[in-house]
Amino acid sequence: MEFLTGGDFSPSPTKSASPNLKNPKSSPTKEQSDNRQGERSNCVKINERLASSCEDTDKIKKRTHNILSDPKLNQFFKLKTLTILNALYPKSCGCSKPNLVYLKVKGRESIARCSSCHKMVSLTANTPFQGYKSNLAYISFIIWDMVNQYPKIMTSMEISRKLNLSYKTSFYLKKRLQIIFSQLNDNLKKNLYEELKNPVESDKKPIAVADSVCLFSASLRANKFRSRRYKTGTASIYLSNSLGGEQKGVLVHTVGINHGMSFYKSIPLNNQEYLGKDLDDKIPKNVTLYTDEGYTFIWDRPNHKMVNHSRKSNDPRYNLSRERWVTREGVSSNGAEARNNILKQSFRSYGYVSPKYSQLYLDEISFLGNIRFVPELRSLLSLGEVNFVGLGNKSYSQENLTHNIKKYLYRPLTLEERKLESRSSLINYLDSEKLDNLSKALKEAIQDNNQFWSQSYIENHKRRNESKYNLIARKVWVLLETRKWTTLDDLVKTSGYGRLEVLFILKKWVNVGLINMSKTSDRYMDTYRIYKKSNELYYLLYTEAKEQIKTNWKQFNKKLFKTKKYRSNRKYGN
Repeated sequence: MEFLTGGDFSPSPTKSASPNLKNPKSSPTKEQSDNRQGERSNCVKINERLASSCEDTDKIKKRTHNILSDPKLNQFFKLKTLTILNALYPKSCGCSKPNLVYLKVKGRESIARCSSCHKMVSLTANTPFQGYKSNLAYISFIIWDMVNQYPKIMTSMEISRKLNLSYKTSFYLKKRLQIIFSQLNDNLKKNLYEELKNPVESDKKPIAVADSVCLFSASLRANKFRSRRYKTGTASIYLSNSLGGEQKGVLVHTVGINHGMSFYKSIPLNNQEYLGKDLDDKIPKNVTLYTDEGYTFIWDRPNHKMVNHSRKSNDPRYNLSRERWVTREGVSSNGAEARNNILKQSFRSYGYVSPKYSQLYLDEISFLGNIRFVPELRSLLSLGEVNFVGLGNKSYSQENLTHNIKKYLYRPLTLEERKLESRSSLINYLDSEKLDNLSKALKEAIQDNNQFWSQSYIENHKRRNESKYNLIARKVWVLLETRKWTTLDDLVKTSGYGRLEVLFILKKWVNVGLINMSKTSDRYMDTYRIYKKSNELYYLLYTEAKEQIKTNWKQFNKKLFKTKKYRSNRKYGN
């Protein structure tokens, strides 16, 4: 009996194939025989496809089974796993001549025995693999495969397919590996920060780049078909406020060094608080930083340069300029854009990543990319020699393991928290003792500023103007040298702001007592010189009412040191 493509049985030779035939013994017509031959040929093709697919699956099973069942390979990867664990989390028996030997205790592969004192030490205890019950060869085999196939990432489904494991087992195996990668990536970040803080003299100076990118944005279907048009990038990862404002996508901040390491951070909002804090943790302030114009809030980095991606062309024939990608000075954020492209292509293998576990996945791909620049660590995790000691003696017991997992988990903001953080407030948080030590004018200015930002409702134009002038003030403040005189013309050239705009801010500082200014009157123009008295700048109110403009200018003119520049009489002419 043969199965047809439609699922029906073929007719027997003794019975009629159709109820319309009067004589059951009569031979079938030509059309019926042609149909039967076509159906049988289709059956043969389908059976051949099924047989070939079964052969392919059998080959895959045999191939993975051979990797796991071959005693030499199994022994090799087990020894490699124990070597990696002992190098990253060193263990000692405590004797005078320690010499740990692996795989000498029958039935307990994670136990190492000292050949001198015969004491047994567990290599998986106090590590992320404490309580691990599966084969130890899985660990080093998956790490070796992950390192080799970067930038392609390895999903839990791929691990289960390669090792013939259940999805749940491979998922928790990947989570344990992600914890180790996160810990190692933190060490690489600290070492890079120290190297950049104390650079070695060379012709090539390190250039840092930064940018942000959205992954797994909220779709229209998940948002009741509400449009995301004319919204910012941050809006695409959240549902609408009427739906609760839950975070569905992932917002990633990318920071890296050109031709060097890169690090990723999952952040809730694309504002000064999160971007600035992440930059301060990874890049020292003396390093050259290239970004786009989304980082205009940076004021304390003298080597920060930006590129305008929407710059218009001066030529009327063209709409956009060539310098929207690379300026004439060579400023470009293409290094960060390339890293974002690698990140998006790699994360396509995942159907979806929850924001809660996003930091673990970002640390994984960051570490696999950074390992290229640490040859000792790469040789340890691949099939090379071991000349590396990593995390040192740290305690990662079962209780601390859950704590470390929580350390790398991301907590999304609620709708109320996002509304509060979207309202930026420039309040000075000072102790009462420190506030009393300040001058009377400066103390009153700080109190007025805090009272203004403590209001429940502030008009948008006032909030915008105060934020703008405080940002300009901080950028100008960095350019002034303490206990030295600086001319106003030099300050205007280096800052890039207008003369009246800078003088407007300096007037406030003179009235408060943060700086001293001198005015030298010449025949054609006045020369201003600034002397910086204080080391710290506070948030102040720079906008003023119409009634206060005249009084403030009178107060400013009184506190100026005025001098005149006289010229001697010449014989010819004036």
